[in-house]
Amino acid sequence: MKDSAFTAATYDLFMQTLDPLLIKNWRRRLWNKVKTPCILEAGAGTGLNTPFYRSDYEITALDKNIHFLERARQKARNSGVKAKFVLGDVQDLPFPDNTFDSAVTTFLFCQLADPLRGLKELLRVLKPGGQLLLLEHVRPKGKLEGLISSLSEPIYRLTGEQIAHDTDIFVRKAGFTNLTTDPLLLSIIIIIEAKKQNDLVAEKPIAIIASPGIC
Repeated sequence: MKDSAFTAATYDLFMQTLDPLLIKNWRRRLWNKVKTPCILEAGAGTGLNTPFYRSDYEITALDKNIHFLERARQKARNSGVKAKFVLGDVQDLPFPDNTFDSAVTTFLFCQLADPLRGLKELLRVLKPGGQLLLLEHVRPKGKLEGLISSLSEPIYRLTGEQIAHDTDIFVRKAGFTNLTTDPLLLSIIIIIEAKKQNDLVAEKPIAIIASPGIC
């Protein structure tokens, strides 16, 4: 998607019209699953998830589109929400290993040509035992899902290039464990939850150092 103030404003207007009809309830369901306070929201976009940022969360919101990120920052400022906003790409995260308790994304990996790379980066920056939560548009599994996906394609093209992967398979390939899925719209829209393995036995303690100002 083009990185411009006009594109960000157009996208925001479109999504603020569409979001309350259905997607907002999916977002709420996603954020209700968050269990830990130090959170990375990757692909934060224009800040449509900021209404679900709780006061006890320590949130770092990341997006590679500077104009989208500025609109997200403004939404947070207007609503009194505290969060850190970082310009960056989920496929090359600017954070040390083992930084966050949870990583949350909404409709991010269906837009990436190489989702495995981004998922491996999320695995890297999560602490052992950390939680992964994805709200995703995934590849249709049946004829009905395929028909609905085809009919919705023009809408997806308005918001960016939608690819629709078997994202749950990529989550496993990236190294996550304890994967569960929560279908929201047939098998097309799902919440994927997984964990970074918690190695309880280690030969030596490992010092985990996070960058100042994160969590």
